[in-house]
Order: sequence, then C-alpha cells, then structure tokens
Amino acid sequence: MLKLKTIKLLILVFTFSLFVFSLKAVLAQETQTSGINLSLSPTYISLTTDPGKPVTGQFRVTNNNTSAEDLRLKLIKFQPDTAGRNPVVADIGKEDEFAGWIEYSPSEFTLNPSESRTIRFTISPPESASLGYYYGFLVGRESEAEGVEGGQAKIVGSVALPILLDVKSPNAKRELQITEFKTDKLFYEYLPTNLQLLVNNTGNVHVIPFGNVFIDSMLNQEIAVLEINPGRGNIIPNSLRQFNVIWDDGFAVTVPKEENGAVVLNDKGETEYETKFDFSKTDKFRFGRYSANLLMVYDNGERDIPVEAKVSFWIFPWKIVGGASLIVILALVGVVAIFRPVFKKLKT
Repeated sequence: MLKLKTIKLLILVFTFSLFVFSLKAVLAQETQTSGINLSLSPTYISLTTDPGKPVTGQFRVTNNNTSAEDLRLKLIKFQPDTAGRNPVVADIGKEDEFAGWIEYSPSEFTLNPSESRTIRFTISPPESASLGYYYGFLVGRESEAEGVEGGQAKIVGSVALPILLDVKSPNAKRELQITEFKTDKLFYEYLPTNLQLLVNNTGNVHVIPFGNVFIDSMLNQEIAVLEINPGRGNIIPNSLRQFNVIWDDGFAVTVPKEENGAVVLNDKGETEYETKFDFSKTDKFRFGRYSANLLMVYDNGERDIPVEAKVSFWIFPWKIVGGASLIVILALVGVVAIFRPVFKKLKT
C-alpha cells in the first residue's frame, strides 16, 4: 500500500514538473517572438566637419520591453527610392567607400528591461571627401533562428537612426524648390483641411525647410498660422519630401470615430468618421472661401531663402446651413401665418 502511494506521488510530482517546464518554454517563446520596443535618442543626427577632420557623435538606446534584449548594430545607408520621393534604407555596397570612415562601439550588447546604453561613434573623412554622406544604424535583435544567410546572423525587428554628414566644400549647393502645394480636396464640409506640400532638393547637400502657412478668410483676415516641418526633417539631395499641414481649429471638426479607445472600422476595413462640435469655439465657425499662403525658408549656406506659394479652398457645412435655413424659412412661414389675419383686418 505504501509503495502504491509512493508511485502515485512520484507520478504527480513528475506531471507537475512537466507542466511547469512546458509553461516556461511557452512563456520563453512568447517573449522571444514578442515585438521589439526600443527608443532611440535623438531620432536623427546631423554632423558637419571639414575634409580630413574627424567628427564624433553618440546616441542612446533604451529597451522598453519587459524582457532583456540581445541587440546588434548594423551600418546601413539612406538613399532616395526609385521614384525619388522618399529616403529608404539600403545595404552598404562595395562602392560605398565612406562606410570605412566610421568606427563605433559596442556593436553587440544586451539591455535589460528599462535599461539604456550610449553608443559612441567617430567618422574620419579623408581630405578628398566633400558634400553629403548619409549613414544610418539599424538597432535590433540578433537572431539566427530567423535564418542564416552566408553564415551571417540576421537582424530582425530593427529601428533605424539616420546620420547625416556634411563635409564642407566650396562646391556645395543648397537649393529647394516647391513642386506642389495643394489641398487634398477643393470643397470641405467641415475641418480638418490637409495642406500638402511637396519639396524637391535640387542641390547636392541635405537641407531643412521651415516656415509657416497663413490662413486668410474671405475678408482677407488672417485667422490661423500653421507651422511646416516642426520636427525639422531633412531633405536629402535629388529627392522629394511631402509635408502635411493640418488645419483643424474650428467649431465643427470631423475626426475618426472611436470606441473604448480604439478606432472604429467599417465592413471594408476603412476608418469611420464622425463630426464633433466644440461649443467653446462658436466664434470659429468655418464657412466660405479660404486662402492658404505658404512662406517656406531654407538656409543656402549664406542666407535664408524665402519661397512662397498659395492655394485656395472652400468650406461649406451644408447640413448646418441647410438646417439653419430650414428653421428660418419655417419661422418666417409661421410669422406670416400668425400675422396674416391681422393684416387682413387692418385692410378692412
């Protein structure tokens, strides 16, 4: 009898141990396959130096996950896409001699939850270097489980940090041109309006545009000032970059519909919208024709160069206008109906 109880106890202990081991394995797998959550500070780095003069920089990596991460740095470059519209990440090629100018440490490290690490690097351009060079770091997991190509571990779930290097040259040309300035629609029922600015860098060095859009009413009164490129994003040479400027300061504004903090989608997977009314902004009821006047500025290396553009659009809240008109008409009909007998008596 004692032996039977001992055997049952051993079986129970073995079963419980197997369950705990399996649970740990599942949790470990979930942790490994969970999304990476890293923060990089700053979000980009812009450096300027002279030919033959080294320049240093640094950035900070923070692990926002609840588990430790084994991370690796990979040097990449940024270049315009095939359409020349947006910068894209590309691998370093044999022709990219500037890749040999940079040294950084460490290249591999582990971060515990909420832990940060500072990465320092030095770029040593030769005397023959000039104009712009566009590096980048991919910071991500080193995982051979995802596959090995040519004996090299792949980086998965990475975040990118652009590094823009300007090596001073008398041949530097800093020039921006406005390719397009428009709204996404000519007529709006309510705000917001989306002002789309497309800028082309026709020079040979990266440039930062900045400035404002001034909104004027039909009476030529300035009623809003909007900032363009508040994040001070660069435009690399021979590429286009689009900036969206949103005007949403008004009494009636169309916004994405939300339920329980999540955006509501229709049967087609499209975002549903609703109109919200802010009665603290009744003085900002938008109606009629408006003009958006753009004043963009960039530094050409000697002075600030202003560039201007203008676009017009209409806001016609037909539901509000129609409802108000109907109320007025009904009120007038009522007044006429009430006072018609009085007028008849006065005539008689």
